[in-house]
Amino acid sequence: MSSLEHTLFNTIAEKAWKKVGVTHHHGIAIPLISIRTKSSSGNGEFYDLFPLIDYCANIGMDIIQLLPLNDSDEDPSPYNALSSCALHPIYLSLNKLPYLTDALKQDLHLLEKFNHTKRIDYQALLSAKKLWLKKYLYVAEDKIKNEKKYSEFCAKNQWLKEYALFKTLKEKHHGKHWKDWEPHLSTPSKSELKRLERAESKNMEAYFLEQYLCFKQLKEVKAYGTKKGVFLKGDIPILVSPNSADVWFHREFFDLTHVAGSPPNIFNPEGQYWGFPIYHWKAMEENHYEWWKTRLNVAKDLYDIYRIDHIMGLFRIWAIPPEQSPIDGSYIPSDLALMEAQGRSLLETFVHATDMLPIGEDLGNTPLFARECLSKLGVSGTRVLRWERDWEGNSTWLPLDSYSPASLSTVSTHDLTTLTLWWKESPEEASAYAKEKGWEYGRTPTEEQLYAILYDSHHTSSLFHINLLQEYLALTPELTWENPEDERINYPGTVQECNWTYCYKEPLEVLLTHQKLQENLKSML
Repeated sequence: MSSLEHTLFNTIAEKAWKKVGVTHHHGIAIPLISIRTKSSSGNGEFYDLFPLIDYCANIGMDIIQLLPLNDSDEDPSPYNALSSCALHPIYLSLNKLPYLTDALKQDLHLLEKFNHTKRIDYQALLSAKKLWLKKYLYVAEDKIKNEKKYSEFCAKNQWLKEYALFKTLKEKHHGKHWKDWEPHLSTPSKSELKRLERAESKNMEAYFLEQYLCFKQLKEVKAYGTKKGVFLKGDIPILVSPNSADVWFHREFFDLTHVAGSPPNIFNPEGQYWGFPIYHWKAMEENHYEWWKTRLNVAKDLYDIYRIDHIMGLFRIWAIPPEQSPIDGSYIPSDLALMEAQGRSLLETFVHATDMLPIGEDLGNTPLFARECLSKLGVSGTRVLRWERDWEGNSTWLPLDSYSPASLSTVSTHDLTTLTLWWKESPEEASAYAKEKGWEYGRTPTEEQLYAILYDSHHTSSLFHINLLQEYLALTPELTWENPEDERINYPGTVQECNWTYCYKEPLEVLLTHQKLQENLKSML
């Protein structure tokens, strides 16, 4: 056993590390919705991951990282889910569903037009898919309900009732926030909830069926990945929408007197107002964190590894009074000792809950004690190459072999500019980076420069090396949009039509058969 294995196997994450292996892991990150294939119905779907798994296995990659797949309904942001457990039915591979009739197959052709839009036409696509699914369930409902695994799924997942009832009532109120429902529905008593479950049982079944099909397909994908030696890495958003089944049903676990955000800093001088409720950690602790344990155990059936979004929020959260500015917020808890104790306790709960390996998104103004805590527990953090500098010294970039092995190296995230856009929009930083590498700086990075930076990200001392797929595609410009801004996934802290509607320029069949792309990836590893 190596000294590194000895170190990681002597943390509480030992079981997860043994499952994944203490070796270098390489992969790609994608928003599943952004993929198109010839068999897709307007967006990337669960079964589109099968050829991507084959591709990764062939070139030597063993991780596919996905953005959150939870049901966000009308909101394209995967981080604004209305359920911490339910999957979004927009990802169902419709043409692979059982019991399809000729009429249903014919109706699927009406969705083909959505495969050719430059950005995801989210609202129109979602509306069309909902209509098709309604027709499908009318035809297939009884046959699906007769499947033995269907009843087993419903019995195992108790969160289904809460989710299905919430969705049913939300639909009856034309999508209104639960706060705007009648008082007996917005804040129902236990007896009222039981009455509603009986009264709405028929309407709730449609959501049971959708979730059964979603979980069935994604579990098959995970099983295939295991067979091919490719891990699925999920994403667990730390917060949930205020207009969610979780907040509606478990009001006691959420503090609705404040909302989460981020404080003003050099990157965001005004800070950010996210609008998500913060947690009543004391109430969750008294309930033995059952809400979190349920959430993680549901994810365990779908993923091998998971990203903890904004992991610093477990230690402290920037809490803002509703409708006030981020500058009016403050950290909760405010005491450093309490922050450390809270974060450590929560992470221990997370790690003990499943055998999934957690990797934290610990970017931004990260206190030293937090990264030390992650290291002691065997939880990996994240290192973005452009930010790994000696900020307290001469601001030079840290050596690639100085990164903690228990970390993930990357050149960007879904919330950041791509390498090409960073190079163009941050000339001061990019020119300094170029100078340190001995390169001549130009407003557009050369293919050789992009390749070298991506190569570096796969040869740090981190054990994990994962980049957005479009970062690799930029090495072959014909595979990306002409304007690099069109390769951006999200502008955090803003509401823009372009957020979360990104599409890859070419369908997956073109990307996976592109010879130069494949050669670049293989040589890079």
